Amino acid sequence: MIETTVREIASMLHAPVLGPDTVKIQGICIDSRKIENNHLYVPLIGQRADGHTFIEQVKEKGCAAALWQKDHTPYPKNIALVLVEDTLKALQNLAKAYLQQLQGTIVAITGSNGKTSCKDMLYSICSLEKKTQKTQGNQNNEIGLPLTILSLDPDVEIIILEMGMENRNEISFLCSIAPPDISVITTIGSAHMENLGGKKQIAQAKLEILDHLKPGGLFLYDKDSPEIDECLKEMHIDPSKKIVSFGTQGDISLTSDVKVIEDRICFSCSLCSDVNINSLGKIQAHNALPCIYIASFLGISMKSIKEGLSHLEMTGMRMQLDHIAQAKILNDAYKSNPESAKAAIDALMTLDASLHIACLGDMLDLGPDEVLLHEEIGDYAFDHGVDIVCGYGPLSLKMIEHCKDKKGYWFETKEEMGKFLRPYLQQDCAILVKGSRSMGMDVLVDILKGELK
Repeated sequence: MIETTVREIASMLHAPVLGPDTVKIQGICIDSRKIENNHLYVPLIGQRADGHTFIEQVKEKGCAAALWQKDHTPYPKNIALVLVEDTLKALQNLAKAYLQQLQGTIVAITGSNGKTSCKDMLYSICSLEKKTQKTQGNQNNEIGLPLTILSLDPDVEIIILEMGMENRNEISFLCSIAPPDISVITTIGSAHMENLGGKKQIAQAKLEILDHLKPGGLFLYDKDSPEIDECLKEMHIDPSKKIVSFGTQGDISLTSDVKVIEDRICFSCSLCSDVNINSLGKIQAHNALPCIYIASFLGISMKSIKEGLSHLEMTGMRMQLDHIAQAKILNDAYKSNPESAKAAIDALMTLDASLHIACLGDMLDLGPDEVLLHEEIGDYAFDHGVDIVCGYGPLSLKMIEHCKDKKGYWFETKEEMGKFLRPYLQQDCAILVKGSRSMGMDVLVDILKGELK
C-alpha cells in the first residue's frame, strides 16, 4: 500500500496543507468505521451521507491526517488536512500520481461477463513467479479503482485491474487513471442494453480500453463477440499495438472438448495441452485463453500456468460449488444476463446428478426485450435437460408462465423457494442459483445451508 507523508501527498496533488505535514501515511481509507492510525482518511460525499461529518469519530480512532474539501468549513482541529477542491477527484488524482511511481505492468480487464474470472485466473498464475496484485472484490469503478491502486505495494510487478462500466466514457476515465500495458475484453453480452441500446454500442464503450492502451501494448479480445470485430474495422488503431483474438475462430482457441472430471474442467488449447481448472463451465475454459497467452507473454513458465489454473481460487459466487447434504449447489449468484445464464445452465448440466434444478432470479438492465429474453432462458433451460426451473422476481414470473406446460415454479420470496427445495437436498441432485446482483439470490444458498430461516 502507499506509504508516504502528508507533505508528499500534498505535493502529488499540488495542494496546501493545514497542520503538520510530516505525519506518516500508510494506506487510504474512505470508511470512518474502518480507519486506522496511519491511514489517510478521504471523506467522500455520497447520496446518503457526507464523509466529512464523521471527522470526530475518525480523530477519536487516532487518525492524524485527511483530505479535506475546501468548502467544508470550519476546518477541524488537531488533524493534518490536505485541502482540495473535490475529495473524489483528489482520490483519483492521487491514485494516478502514485501509479506513475510504480514499475509494475498494468493489465486492464473489462467485458460483459468473465472479467472477474479472468482476473482471478491471471492472478493465480502470475503470483507463482512475480509479485502480483489485483482488484479485490468488485472494486472496479471510479472509487474502487483508485482504492485498488493505492493499496498496491511499491515493489509490485504485475498489476491486474478490473474495469467495470455502465455507460460510454467510463472505461476511458478509468484508463486515464491507469493506462494499461495489456488490455482484455472478455466478451460482449446483453448487460447494459438499457443504457447503451445494443451490443455494438456496448462494444464501442468497451473498446475505449484499446484507445487508451499504451503504444506497443497488447490487446486481447473475444472473437466470439462479432460486435468487436465490426467496431475494430471502423477504428484507427496505432499499428504499434499488438492485437490477438481468442475463441472459436480466434488466434487462440480450444483444441479439445471441455470435460468435467471430479468437479473441475479439463481441456487443451492451441497454447498448451492437458489443462485443468479448479472451476466449472466451458465458459471458464474460454476465460482462461487470454490468461494463458498473457502469462506466457510476461515470461511465466508453462508449469506455473498449469499449476495456477489447477489451484485457482475464484471470487465468491462465481461458479462456486458447494455441497449440502446429498445435493450439489452451483452458486453463480453474483450477476446474471442471458449469456452468463446460458453458460451457468451449461455448467449445471455437466454435474453428475439424477436431477438438475435451476433457480433463476431476474436479469436486469436488458432494455425493451427483457421479457422475451427471460422467456428464452426458460426455454433454454428445459431444452438443455434441466428438470425443474424455479423463478424469483417479476420478470422470472413471465419466464415461468411462458413455460407453464413444464416443471416451472415461481416463488414470491426466496424463503418460499428454499422451503420448496429443502427436500431435494436429500436427493442426488444439482441446483444452480443465479440472478442479477440486486436480486440477492446468494441468500437462497444461505437458506439452504440453514444459516437463514
